[in-house]
Amino acid sequence: MNLRDLSYLVAVADLRNFSQAAEHCSISQPTLSTQIKKLEEYLGADLFVREKNHVDLTEAGREVLPLARRILDDARSIRQIAAHAGGRYRNHLSLGAFPSLASYVLPEYVFRIKQHYPELKLQLVEEKTQALIALLLSKKLDAALLALPVAIDALEQRTLFEDPFTLAVCADHPLAELDEVELGMAAQENLLLLDEGHCLRDQALKLCDPSRFVEHDFRASSLETLRYMVKNGVGVTLMPSVAVQPDDKDIRYIAIRQRPSRTIALVWLKTHPRAGLLEDLAGLLAYKPLV
Repeated sequence: MNLRDLSYLVAVADLRNFSQAAEHCSISQPTLSTQIKKLEEYLGADLFVREKNHVDLTEAGREVLPLARRILDDARSIRQIAAHAGGRYRNHLSLGAFPSLASYVLPEYVFRIKQHYPELKLQLVEEKTQALIALLLSKKLDAALLALPVAIDALEQRTLFEDPFTLAVCADHPLAELDEVELGMAAQENLLLLDEGHCLRDQALKLCDPSRFVEHDFRASSLETLRYMVKNGVGVTLMPSVAVQPDDKDIRYIAIRQRPSRTIALVWLKTHPRAGLLEDLAGLLAYKPLV
């Protein structure tokens, strides 16, 4: 039994298909099938039920799978610790952020990190929240800026700042003259939202009772697209304060009486070999970026 064969086992269990698992592992299907069979013979138990168009785990396979995952995860941790100790990645750090935050805070955060850690080489990753979490859990990303809550026991989190929401309307909108609004005052307006998969969309829907707003058919892939749609009077949207452009004459950002906000945190794997550095970074970044 070796790590390679355990990785084959996990691939087949995840994909439930020998052909796809072989492609994922970059080997031929006969080779993968042979190695799985050898593993079963070594263990003296079948791990998979093989049918013509279906592959499933046996009872023994279901018991072995979480142990195989743990062994592979521990092996990755050992390699990561050794790599850092050997200096290969000592001066490298990958940092992720989701799209409705990344472009507004990363420039300032990178500048601040470079001031304190001039030798640190940063790799920036912009992905949706679930993709970032998957990268953290698979140890392909060192840390990520995420909106709380992140209810995953394997992840450590440190709060950086609160990011209040404002109501964005075009300059000639009836609400534009107000300094403060209640969300209910914008009822029956066309509510512009980001596309599915963006955490900001989910946050907006939690704050805005969908039964009181008219959700526009338009779906944007970025806050900047939403901003231009608002400028042209297509609808209104919730804009996080980090993305507010107060000097823009064509759009008004109005404070909301209920003071809704999102909490931004730095998140990393609890078992990360440089958890101390990430803790220090969280302290360094624990302030609201300039807007």
